[in-house]
Amino acid sequence: MARDVSLKDLLQEFAEGRGFDFRGYKKTTLERRLRRRMFQLNIGSFADYADYVRKNTGEINELLNTILINVTEFFRDAPGWEILAREILPGLLKPLKAGHSFRAWSAGCASGEEAYSIAILLAEHFGTRIQEYDIKIYATDIDEETLNMARRGEYPAEALRRMRPEWREKYFHGKDLLRVDREVRRLVIFGRSNLALDAPISHVNLLTCRNLLIYFDPDLQKQILNRLHYALDPGGILFLGKSESQLTNSAQFRRLNPRWRIFQRITGSASAEERAQLRASNGVQADPSLRRDQMDVARLQQHYLLETLRVGILGMGANDIITQNNHAALTLCGLQPADLVGRRLQETDFFSRIPELRSELQASRLNDESIHFQTRIKTGAEEKLLDITVRPMLDDKGKRNGTLIYLEDQTLQEKLQTTVEELESTSEELQSANEELETTNEELQSTNEELETTNEELQSTNEELETTNEELQSLNEELETTNQELEDRTKELDQVNSVYSQTLEKIRLPVMLVDQDLRIEFWNGRALRLFGFKNKPPMEITLDQLPLSRELRNVLVRRHRSVLLKEEPTIAHGQFLGGKRNLTADIHFSVIPREDNTNNVLIMFEPSADGENAAKPSTKKNNHQKD
Repeated sequence: MARDVSLKDLLQEFAEGRGFDFRGYKKTTLERRLRRRMFQLNIGSFADYADYVRKNTGEINELLNTILINVTEFFRDAPGWEILAREILPGLLKPLKAGHSFRAWSAGCASGEEAYSIAILLAEHFGTRIQEYDIKIYATDIDEETLNMARRGEYPAEALRRMRPEWREKYFHGKDLLRVDREVRRLVIFGRSNLALDAPISHVNLLTCRNLLIYFDPDLQKQILNRLHYALDPGGILFLGKSESQLTNSAQFRRLNPRWRIFQRITGSASAEERAQLRASNGVQADPSLRRDQMDVARLQQHYLLETLRVGILGMGANDIITQNNHAALTLCGLQPADLVGRRLQETDFFSRIPELRSELQASRLNDESIHFQTRIKTGAEEKLLDITVRPMLDDKGKRNGTLIYLEDQTLQEKLQTTVEELESTSEELQSANEELETTNEELQSTNEELETTNEELQSTNEELETTNEELQSLNEELETTNQELEDRTKELDQVNSVYSQTLEKIRLPVMLVDQDLRIEFWNGRALRLFGFKNKPPMEITLDQLPLSRELRNVLVRRHRSVLLKEEPTIAHGQFLGGKRNLTADIHFSVIPREDNTNNVLIMFEPSADGENAAKPSTKKNNHQKD
């Protein structure tokens, strides 16, 4: 029984045994394309397909053609290219002087249209001065077959339908199959490269990678974006596809045109601003003569300050006697507001509402360190998440003389965080769905192009069939005409044969028609009776099988051959035929031509004048027969 093979196992086998690593591709897209190829081969499971790949070494290339959707065109998404040409390139190219180099990279170039689009924009910008600059446009892809198409630089006229007519006339030549101008073609260097595995091209000023990242999972997308960031020189331009939004919040790139996904590499982190010097705080010495009313005012201010805070505050002395608290510390725990000053913490409802507080207080006392923890408290029908900090209060000598506990309600923040995470997850799902839709759209476009090609092939085949049908119809008419002619000729031949047979039958002499092989093709009634037959024999009879003497049969055969060789008639006189009537006859041999350029021999037996009274072969007269 064959082992069960999952998609993950199949991709692992391709990566390790075949050198094609598809594991970073989106699983939904990859599985859809794989199953499409399996459907073409009428294969139902990944295990069977794995076996098929092992037995057919060329299948990997067919699978690669299925997975890689080479949907591209010249100046695809024309408004984005217009912005690149009108707003971005002039500023990027302005600092260049004669002899300077400019490097561009078209990653995932497919059949080359995008790379040639860059070359045309640069040719338009520099004009006749383009020879003064060192311009190189690198175009890479993983599919060697499409790279070969790109290197030829030949495209059908339909592929240039969205290009400006003046550019089409200027940079292409040909009629049905248009070829890129040689000066533009020499700017582009094509090569095979796996964007996920191979080292990127460095020191690039312009990098286009359009609608390629949508096929990869998020981890591989980040990895490739890091490679693209490395490839670009500071200030370099990155032009992505309109469905790619991975750089929305990137710290590596600055958005130049978010709609058409044009970004610029950030040259470096902004230098931190110098921190302002803190003002030295002037300590206020306690005035022994400070009046009691001023202290009362200070206490009142502190009280209102504590009550104003939404954070719960509770202060204790060294013996856990509460020295101050605000109402928020109690209401956050679902307790009624009260003044707890002078009470020991362990004897209050506050302490019982937070069971974790006992162990956290002990942990804080061990090392005199702040302890931070969270707990959930149910208040009525609601449940709150409290963020609690236990902080020791130390004097100038580092001796602990009290503890400060403050509580903060994190319920709303938790809900907000959950909502934010849900929104982020939803945003990612929407982005993934958008990318999936774009992928599906490109697949549909690729399928539509395949269907159009198939339709054209079918139309061409249909035209050929119609032509063949017309030829067959013409041939059929010719055959009918020939058949009619043959039928007419057959009738004529039948009539001639009938007349011929009747004529031979009317002759009063025995007559036979013999072919080259001595076969008797025809004999009249007199000939049949001469040799003792009532009707035509059912079997074919040759000349040397006639019921005659051996000597006479030899005479017939020799004369037959002689007539055929010389093509002249001859007569064998006075041949004794024997039979009941003891006939003696003169045998006439004549040549009869046939339509197939062969000859038959007509043999007639003419009885001699004294044939009725002829002597037997043993008589003296018989000794004078001529052969």
